[in-house]
Order: sequence, then C-alpha cells, then structure tokens
Amino acid sequence: MPVSDNNSSASNAAGKVAKIVFLSLFALVLVIVSVSFAVHHMRLGFEKEFQKTLVSRIQTDAGNAAKIISGNEIEEDASKAAARYSAVLRYMLMDTNEDDYTTQAFGLYEYTNGSLNMLTGSVSDLLVAKDIPVSEWLTAEMAPYEIKDKNVYHYMVPIKDQAGKVSALLELSAQYRPINDMGNKLETKILSTVIAAVVVALFGFALQFIIPPIIRFASKKNTEATL
Repeated sequence: MPVSDNNSSASNAAGKVAKIVFLSLFALVLVIVSVSFAVHHMRLGFEKEFQKTLVSRIQTDAGNAAKIISGNEIEEDASKAAARYSAVLRYMLMDTNEDDYTTQAFGLYEYTNGSLNMLTGSVSDLLVAKDIPVSEWLTAEMAPYEIKDKNVYHYMVPIKDQAGKVSALLELSAQYRPINDMGNKLETKILSTVIAAVVVALFGFALQFIIPPIIRFASKKNTEATL
C-alpha cells in the first residue's frame, strides 16, 4: 500500500477518534447539566412543599395553644400563670420527632407597660419577639403576626383578656435548615454518582479503540519474532 494511502487512513482514523472524543465530552456535559437541573428542580419542589406543611403546622399548633391561655390569669398573677402553662405548652409546642428535620422553640410573654417579659419558654436564639417593635405585632386587628426568614419561620399570637386588651404574646418559631443541608448533600451525592458512571462508561468505550491496536502490535511482534 502506498505511503500516501497509509497517511490518509491514519488521518481518517485520527479524525474519527477526535470526533468521538468531542461527542463523548459533549454528552458528558449534557448529562451532568440535565441531571443537575432535574435534581435541583425536584429538590426545590420538595423543600417548598415541606416549608408549606411546616408553616401550616406551626400556625395550627400556636393557634390551638393560644386558646387555652387566659389573658386574665396572666394579668392577675403572672408567676402563677407561668408555672401553670410551662409544662402544658412545652408538651403542645415542642416537636420531639428526630426525623422531622426541624428545630422548634416557643415563648410565652407577659405584655405590660409597652414591653414583653418572658414567662416561660425555650432557651433559644430562634425567639425574636422581644427584638421586634411592639407596633409591628400589636395592631388594631390583633391578628397573628408572622416573619419568614431564610430557613426560619416565626409566628406570634396576641393573647387578650376578657376586656379585649392584649396582656400576653405567644411565639412559636421553627428552623428547617437541616432539610436544606440534607438537600445539598443529596444533590451532591447524586451528581457525583452520575459523573462517576459517565466517566466509567467513557473509559470502557475508549478501551475499544485502545486495546485492538495493542493486540495487533503484540501479534505483529510475535510474528516477527517467530520469523
């Protein structure tokens, strides 16, 4: 076979290999991007639904707990009221489910002279009622007040006496950062698995082009040695 034909065959083979490598890399990037988008989208949907369920539960629990608190009792004897409601509220509002991926905290405050004084509750940085201006949660409607921060939800319910005057405030806060951390870990693990699988597949595909020449070269050497 002429030298020019050999060069042409080698050039064609090199071109095919380069084309295959390019397409393989393109497929790798496409798979990673597609899986990343799909996983991230599913994760956001799950977190959104989880947060929606959590907010609904916090509002329901706080609302039910507020119904059993007597504003008149707090006005008459705050210390006695604190002792009475301490165990009850802790039982009603503290989430003990370890698999819930949330951290909850509650606080019952006496409202007097324009300020809040905690009667009973959790020792937690999640409680923010005392740091919020009274004018924000104490409105003419006396409706529950909520704050949505990143990964944290605060819900506050004013407690009224028989005369309709606010004498206390119940706060229930929840932090769902663990669910966000779990999502990050799961997303990273899935992407790592996909990348590893694609790399292994590409390596196996590349062996089809590497092994045959090696075998032919070894056979040629053996034949020459025999001759």
